[in-house]
Parts: sequence; structure tokens; C-alpha cells
Amino acid sequence: MNAYELFDAAFDSACDNAEATTQYIQAYADGAFGLTVSDEIAQKMLACKAACAKANDANGEWGFNRDHYIRRELEEIEL
Repeated sequence: MNAYELFDAAFDSACDNAEATTQYIQAYADGAFGLTVSDEIAQKMLACKAACAKANDANGEWGFNRDHYIRRELEEIEL
């Protein structure tokens, strides 16, 4: 599993009310997949989420922004 796949699961639309914190990501990874995620990787995931949200506010191109700011940044990080 890579960080993008974890991000996609943790922030799926079913988890819309999830608080975007390192603790949430780490707890989700552990509970759902039995994975340990470092603070550094969790913070990277949150930074990507924030960058994507900022881009969405600026241009509204959700699909492109998700690919550019989240998928490309996270899919190379193996967990």
C-alpha cells in the first residue's frame, strides 16, 4: 500500500467528517490496515490535502488538482 491509497481511503466521502490531523491518519492506518505511519508521512499527506484545497478554491479543477497535488506526491511513498 502506498500513501496515496491510504489517503484515498482515509478521506473517502464516507469520512467527510474526519478531522484532518496526523493523529487521525495514524489511527486510521492502524485500525483499518494495521499500518504504522510516521508523523512525517502523515504531515506530508495533510500538506497535500491543504495544497489541493487551496488550488480548488483558486481554479475549481478538482480532478486535475487531486492528481497534481495529491496523487503524484503520495503514490511513490510506500508504507
